[in-house]
Amino acid sequence: MDFKSPTISYENSLLSNPQDLEEQLDEEEAARQKLQLDKVTAEAKIKKMEEDILLLEDQNSKFLKEKKLLEDRITEMTSQLTEEEEKAKNLGKVKNKQEMMMVDLEERLKKEEKTRQELEKAKRKLDAESSDLQDQIAELQAQIEELKVQLTKKEEELQAALARGDDEALQKNNALKQLRELQAQIAELQEDLESERISRSKAEKLKRDLSEELEALKTELEDTLDTTAAQQELRSKREQEVAELKKAIDEEAKNHEAQIQDMRQRHAVALEELSEQLEQARRFKANLEKNKQCLESDNKELACEVKSLQQTKSESEYKRKKLEAQLQEFTARATEVERAKVELTDRSSKLQTELDNVSALLEEAEKKGVKLAKEVDNLSGKLQDSEELLQEETRQKLNLSAQIRQLEAEKNNLLEQQEEEEEARRGLEKQLQTVQAQVLRPGLEEDGGVIEGLEEAKRKLQKDVELANQRLEEKSICLDKMEKTKNRLQQELDDQMVDLDHQRQIVSNLEKKQKKFDQMLAEEKTISARCAEERDRGDDAGGGRASPCRPV
Repeated sequence: MDFKSPTISYENSLLSNPQDLEEQLDEEEAARQKLQLDKVTAEAKIKKMEEDILLLEDQNSKFLKEKKLLEDRITEMTSQLTEEEEKAKNLGKVKNKQEMMMVDLEERLKKEEKTRQELEKAKRKLDAESSDLQDQIAELQAQIEELKVQLTKKEEELQAALARGDDEALQKNNALKQLRELQAQIAELQEDLESERISRSKAEKLKRDLSEELEALKTELEDTLDTTAAQQELRSKREQEVAELKKAIDEEAKNHEAQIQDMRQRHAVALEELSEQLEQARRFKANLEKNKQCLESDNKELACEVKSLQQTKSESEYKRKKLEAQLQEFTARATEVERAKVELTDRSSKLQTELDNVSALLEEAEKKGVKLAKEVDNLSGKLQDSEELLQEETRQKLNLSAQIRQLEAEKNNLLEQQEEEEEARRGLEKQLQTVQAQVLRPGLEEDGGVIEGLEEAKRKLQKDVELANQRLEEKSICLDKMEKTKNRLQQELDDQMVDLDHQRQIVSNLEKKQKKFDQMLAEEKTISARCAEERDRGDDAGGGRASPCRPV
């Protein structure tokens, strides 16, 4: 009776465990159905969001086409306005230049005669200086020839020094090559030593494992002292095998120790020889570096001397060319003065005609400016309409941002559900492991019906775990898709904001150009009126020519 009571209580516990397991399976099935319903709802929302996104993309493409047309029109009008501004500026510059030339020509006619006399005097002086410079140039050329001879000698010495430097560099390379070979030998010896250490550690580990196995065998032998004679014979046989293994391990350890000691001695001798060779290579390298520094110092001194000689030569050549250029310049100026004296008389008669033509061109520019102002006003109206469209699109983008935030909230909820399902899956796996442990206990071999029921529950749990993993993968794919959609929508929103700022900047620049153009037209009108008034006063005075109008 004492032997059967624990078995009966254990069977009752097993019968209650399948009941609890069935309840948990029912709860898991309900959670799975709820998750499937949430999945369908989320897919419907995602589909609706994709449709909204396609609609917004269509509207965005239409708006981009309209915006491109407006930008092309703005560019065309801006180029026309710039051309008219440049024409007005050029006409004003021409007018001011001609007025100033009318005044300056009379002054230049008076000064040219005086300048011609001064040039004659300077020419005679330059002739005298030129003869002196020819003598100096001859002396400099003689010095240059002497410096060339010295430079040739220095170059020969430099070539000899460079040849010696090449020989020293070759010796240095040979020494470095020997040093690298010695270092490679040291590395190989260190690798051999490391392999021996690894072999020794493996042998020690094998020794420890066999010792542990021996202890385990001893424990088993002590537990089975009351067994049959066959077991005692097996025990004595195992003890004998263990003793033989222990003896073999000790011999192997001694052999390894002797080999390692021998290897250490050989490595120590080799390292000592390599250290001596390395020290000799270092001393040789130091001597090479010292010789190299001496050669480099000599080379730098020679280069400085050559550079100084070349600089002296170039300075002499520069002075000679400068004096020749001054002589040619004075000669050309004398010729130019004679020719300008004839041209100034002709140009003074043409300036009045050109001034009348400029006035006519200014009137035509004023008419074009008025026409451009009207076109700019029309364009400003179109830009205002475009700005209203941009504001409407901004509102749509804000609504889209709200939808994106809602998607993020749904994403977080799905992640929380995923974590809960993962936790439930881990719980089911723990229960499954518990049931498997119970099935494997030796006391249940007689109860076949309970084992069969537990096996069925195990298969069902494994199937539910696989379904839960599949649902988790589907949710992960859905979340990735939602994240990509969110990023794309955010990028489009940023691009539209940049385009809106660009359009506003274009409108501001056009307004500034319009104000500047109006100001220029007003100034040109004032200048034209003043010139016309002065010309009328000159005609009334009967002087035969119009007095030049001064630039404002």
